[in-house]
Amino acid sequence: MKTRKSPMTETESWEIIQNMIANAKQDVKDDGYFLLLWGWLVLVASIGHYLLLTLTDFAHPYAVWSLMLVGIVATIWKVGKYRKQRVKTYVGTIMQSLWLAVFVGIIITLIGAGFEIGFRAAYPIILILYGIGIFISGSLFRFTPLIIGAVGTWSLALVAFFVPFQTQLLLLALATMISYIIPGFLLKSQYTHE
Repeated sequence: MKTRKSPMTETESWEIIQNMIANAKQDVKDDGYFLLLWGWLVLVASIGHYLLLTLTDFAHPYAVWSLMLVGIVATIWKVGKYRKQRVKTYVGTIMQSLWLAVFVGIIITLIGAGFEIGFRAAYPIILILYGIGIFISGSLFRFTPLIIGAVGTWSLALVAFFVPFQTQLLLLALATMISYIIPGFLLKSQYTHE
């Protein structure tokens, strides 16, 4: 490997940074897949939970959340596939770490707040965590629909603290539409037109 004898110029440094951001943006465009995958899974699960809870006598309406196992398997498969095809970027690593942290935060919230305090307390916190992940992603890639989705999700999180659990399920579905599904389709559309 060659070493540089002269320090990098400001222009060269800026070009390297721009290339890293462009590579990571390419990753997030492909990751429209993850927004759509998780968006649709959470949307179906939250509406399914709501319908089973309000329209049936089914003893375990929350069982529909087992759909998340499909998302976990699909995510592991897709990440493995990406690692073989993509150059690892610093921004890509940050994104993976961010969403892993959001996922761990959601699991802790579900276990801690969900089982100890009640799921009515857990869902607004989950919406806050969703909003954080979406906001940072949108800010990092300067993708306004994600930022708007995050602000909308945070607004719904605030409302969720004051409504019954059944309504929280519908707010979660709405948050998923504005922060995952709509931006996911916009990313996918941009990607296919480039």
